[in-house]
Amino acid sequence: MTWVVWRQQRTLFLTLAIGLVVGVITILVLRAVSVGELTDRGLLDCVGKGIDACRSPAAAEFQVAWFEKMHIAAVTVLAAPLLIGVFVGAPLFAREYEQGTHALAFTQSVSRTRWMVAKFVVTALPALTAVLVWQVVVHSWLDAVGSLGPLGLGPYYGTIFDGRSVSPVAYTLFAFTSGMLAGAVFKRTVAAMTVTLGLYVATRAVALQTREHLLAPTRVISDDVLAPPMRYGPLHVAGGYLDAKGQVVADPGPLMNCVGKEDAQGVVDTAACFRENGLAQRFNDVIPVEQATALHLVEGAIFVGCAVLFALGTVWVVRRQT
Repeated sequence: MTWVVWRQQRTLFLTLAIGLVVGVITILVLRAVSVGELTDRGLLDCVGKGIDACRSPAAAEFQVAWFEKMHIAAVTVLAAPLLIGVFVGAPLFAREYEQGTHALAFTQSVSRTRWMVAKFVVTALPALTAVLVWQVVVHSWLDAVGSLGPLGLGPYYGTIFDGRSVSPVAYTLFAFTSGMLAGAVFKRTVAAMTVTLGLYVATRAVALQTREHLLAPTRVISDDVLAPPMRYGPLHVAGGYLDAKGQVVADPGPLMNCVGKEDAQGVVDTAACFRENGLAQRFNDVIPVEQATALHLVEGAIFVGCAVLFALGTVWVVRRQT
């Protein structure tokens, strides 16, 4: 059974391997060139300090030259699970039904469940390995020079967070199993691919909007009522003002009107005006940088849980088909 599945998927595996090798070579070349440019510009000391710490013209020129390239590389890590789901997961069973080969498999001595498990394992393991290798290679480049690129925007920056830790593997399992289920239900490759694409994009969009609610935020309070939200680092959840009693001011608008309150020199002390009107402190509810790993694990568990449900759904659907 394993050998049969392997022969069925060998063209796919060969394509995946060639694409991975070409991609890895490309990233390694870009890494070497960018590190060399850092050395030539004398910016090695900036690595690890972040975008804000290096404001020299040389650093700005490096960012102009490399930021977008690094960002595109990070995006490909996020695209890999979708490609696996659409082009590997969706056709896995749909193509069997389209070509009629499922009828032969169903009449063999091997049970349908064992047939499905064999197809899943033999196909999913190489796909997951390819995604993991690609993730490691891309982020080895970002770790080397990325502090002057997307990495310098903090661990919660979209393409950085989504491409770290267990997230790519969890996304891949979700996309792959949702494609399997769609193929088993619709029995048409194009339909299964379309459903997989739509479901993955929609789910990822929801995840981006709800991620900040997966962990309890930490409240950071500042006596500077004009303090802006934190730019980089923690994930900003909410912010606002507190009154003198430490209570959240639900609608600070009316208390922020300082028009016509200039001093003798015609200058408005906005911070003093805010405090006089009852806005005593500024607060920001954030998820700290050190909780990024916990957030990865919680979100990854949700996607893996959905993948388990999709896999069980596929088994249920296929076992009941004739």
